[in-house]
Amino acid sequence: MPTQEDQQGHGGHAGQGAEAPQWRARWRRLAPVGINLMFGVPAVIPLHSAWLLLTDYRSCALDTAPVGLSDCGDISVVEGAGWARLGLLVLGGLGLLLVLAVDVLFPAATGRPWRRWLAASLAIPVPYLLAVLTFAIFD
Repeated sequence: MPTQEDQQGHGGHAGQGAEAPQWRARWRRLAPVGINLMFGVPAVIPLHSAWLLLTDYRSCALDTAPVGLSDCGDISVVEGAGWARLGLLVLGGLGLLLVLAVDVLFPAATGRPWRRWLAASLAIPVPYLLAVLTFAIFD
């Protein structure tokens, strides 16, 4: 705890006392964005699965018929749609639970501003979008 002498600038650490709180305040503002960017790396799998279900496997996306009775195309499309559905449901569900816990429940329990954390969750798809752009440019 700083003394009155340190607050007035007469103490031996006058320059460090003013610099440390600014650094901590900046970190607290940027921490939600950085953590949500890290969540975006494993979120690439369910995001890409959703993209595949909306584009390549659109005919089989909601088809629940057995393989022999399915009328959605080639067997590779049927098998691919199953893996895409599994990736979307399992990993996407786990990812949503993780985002709910970290961006809503944890800040609410610790008294931190949860709106900042929830707004920073918009950074989650950034790694996937960067990967899509990279493959589009170099393909």
